[in-house]
Amino acid sequence: MGMSGWIMDVEEAYWDQVARIVEDSEHISEAEDRALSLSEPMVPHIDIDDIRESVTMLWNEYWSNV
Repeated sequence: MGMSGWIMDVEEAYWDQVARIVEDSEHISEAEDRALSLSEPMVPHIDIDDIRESVTMLWNEYWSNV
């Protein structure tokens, strides 16, 4: 596995954890804060605005199905 494969695996693991964070959070701001904290050590190359947008999308998707 090359470097790009490793980066893709780390990103996939990050987004899996963010999905669990969304399910476990009481409010979207909590989910966003936790996702941003986790991004620093795992995926510092992903833009903060992209993370916020993705958390919002995951939040809306999850809570519309509950």
